[in-house]
Amino acid sequence: MAVSECHSPHTLPSPMRLAALSILSITIAFGCGNDGTSGTNGGGATNGGGAANGGGAAGGNGAAPFSGAALCSLVSGPDGSTGFVRLVSDDELEAGELIDSTAGAIEVAGGLACTVHGRSVFVGRFESPTVTRYDEVDGALVEGPTVSFLNLGVTATITAPQVILSNTKAYYLDPTTLQIVVWDPSEMAIISTIDLPAPEPPVGLRSIGLSVQLVGELFVAWNFYRTEMDINARRSDFWFVDSETDEVVATDTTERCGALDQGTLAANGDFYLGSNEATAAEHALGLPGSFPPCGIRIRAGTRELDATYFADLNTVTGGLPTAGPIGRAANDHGFLIAYDANSIPIDTNSTANELMGLMNWNWYAWELGTDQPATRVESVPTGTAFVVTREFDGRISLLQGNSDFTVSELLDVTRSPMETLRFTNVTLTLARLATQPELRMAQRIERRGGLSVLAF
Repeated sequence: MAVSECHSPHTLPSPMRLAALSILSITIAFGCGNDGTSGTNGGGATNGGGAANGGGAAGGNGAAPFSGAALCSLVSGPDGSTGFVRLVSDDELEAGELIDSTAGAIEVAGGLACTVHGRSVFVGRFESPTVTRYDEVDGALVEGPTVSFLNLGVTATITAPQVILSNTKAYYLDPTTLQIVVWDPSEMAIISTIDLPAPEPPVGLRSIGLSVQLVGELFVAWNFYRTEMDINARRSDFWFVDSETDEVVATDTTERCGALDQGTLAANGDFYLGSNEATAAEHALGLPGSFPPCGIRIRAGTRELDATYFADLNTVTGGLPTAGPIGRAANDHGFLIAYDANSIPIDTNSTANELMGLMNWNWYAWELGTDQPATRVESVPTGTAFVVTREFDGRISLLQGNSDFTVSELLDVTRSPMETLRFTNVTLTLARLATQPELRMAQRIERRGGLSVLAF
């Protein structure tokens, strides 16, 4: 189980484009899992396992252990981007006020991407092939060791460590070299590498990134292509990696559906992927080479795409430009997001980015694997297309940015009235630190040879 959330191939305005390239837009995890994916759409937050350093205990002053979350965010401006990582206490989360993502935060020049595991935060850098561990000690983040992937040809850890399988094993998937770096979060050392077989480059297409999902014991990776006209292409290549043996056990390619972004797992373990909102916008604008946003799936326990399944996402919302599956909704449904062309007609002179940035996108719940019409989620306010869904403290929540990316809102759609957490700037990661009982349980699981955490 796990998520996608690594690269989003959108051509977005500066701050959100960097956020998307870091971890598939935004990753959130509270408790032991999210949208059926522990810790992922993917960079991601993993938090069910023990801290990599085994720490996180109360300090020598006898104070109670810190209870709260790690928050990573991004600020972009004319002089470049800066990443921020800080701890947010339960008191701040429960106060209901706008939370300043930079207050008391550690700054990372150029931007960062975070993964949370146990009571540690692992920080990758947009401008460096390194990952640094920060451990929670007495309610503060203390810088720990750094691991470098420079000698492996990696130039920047823009997608963060991505997947932490246990206290002693993690994967970093590098989109440039097409390799998975296997590394140890406890020792902060490289273990080995896994080479992904390079597909035959299609004429006129260029690969622009990779995304991942951990489905059971299979680490599934797929790429994105864009055309010479800079339009999302209807192709994706897939790799299936056994996360226990580190072997590439299968590959597959689809020419039916591309720009596959965030995905969601059904209750039976089937994994559904849908074209992103950029594809919906490009097709709605009639851009040359664009295609209708679509959906495909991988059956539970298989190592290939399901050739019998294909979904035209526009049809389930009555012809509206639609993207998804963006994440898991209740009762084996997935979330879709659609532009309301009935209320504001589409200006064909707009760019895809401009259309995605309009506050005119609505949320729908759709029964996975069916051709039934999707149902409008009335409790979610109309907003931009820059959104993602995860589970938050065991409850389904949505995170969306405003049109100028100065505020991020986390909407708990399971509450009536709906509850909202608000943060300044672009939120990349919000993940709760594990409790001491969770740490001890994860250590016992790992000693038995199981996975303490399934990632992001």
